[in-house]
Amino acid sequence: MTGPDIERAAAEMVSALAPHTGRDRRVKAGSLEWTCWTTAAHVAHDLLAYAAQVAAQPADAYLPLDLRVREGTPPGEVLRVVSAAARLLSAAVDAAPESARAWHWGPCDPGGFAAMGVAEILLHTYDIARGLALP
Repeated sequence: MTGPDIERAAAEMVSALAPHTGRDRRVKAGSLEWTCWTTAAHVAHDLLAYAAQVAAQPADAYLPLDLRVREGTPPGEVLRVVSAAARLLSAAVDAAPESARAWHWGPCDPGGFAAMGVAEILLHTYDIARGLALP
């Protein structure tokens, strides 16, 4: 997987959820304990963390950073944060040599981080859609 795969997944998330930003995001996201809002913020956090890992290439741990989406941020803005984080991961993945490795519970190549980012986006879009009772 590559950067464009990440950006396509993020675009699908926005396409599926943006028309419904007026719905209550305080409801649980599907079977998760998190709310829909928290789940979307989690996606952005993970994408940024993956981008940082690929850029820094640490061999033994996650970098000590976290993305915090401000409490009360409207759902449409949270989706913009997700899109921005997806673009950062996309750029990091595409800029890294194929031989690069970074820690994610063991060594992982850039394509692996791209795949994990796509999985986070699509799986949690499904969770949010279930929580919002979207088809």
